[in-house]
Amino acid sequence: MREEKTKALTDGTAAMLLAQMAEVEQYAPMVQYLLRSMQAGGALALKLVEHMITDAEAYLSAGEAAGVVRPSRDRAARTRYLAYQATGSMLLWFTLHGADAPAEEFAALFRRYIEELALPALELFTEGLLVDRSMLDEYLMYVPDPPPAGDPDRTAG
Repeated sequence: MREEKTKALTDGTAAMLLAQMAEVEQYAPMVQYLLRSMQAGGALALKLVEHMITDAEAYLSAGEAAGVVRPSRDRAARTRYLAYQATGSMLLWFTLHGADAPAEEFAALFRRYIEELALPALELFTEGLLVDRSMLDEYLMYVPDPPPAGDPDRTAG
């Protein structure tokens, strides 16, 4: 998973995305394991999520270096937010649509999840949601000593 996500965030082409989407079922066993681990909770789930966040920070950093991902004021915080959003979204979707599906049916369910969420996710990540940055600007005025975008001393985590 780490290798594929790194490729996606350093290549940045539609061809890479479409190639990965064409073979999404191959990741279904890992995703099903991830879901069951998170649903079980406890120390194992915490360790697994923390490991995913560490990996994600590395491939987001590689994406920044490749010029595909925008730098963040706080790379570690952005990574944690994205990981929580992605895993929370996945937990909710599969809880509502059959998280307990047998392995042979889970691959098709995972494809449905990806196809349902790919457009809104790509739209948000590439075009954003808000039409201007006024809320961000106000927030940055509110927090003491906000870090500048892409400050390497504040994004190292």
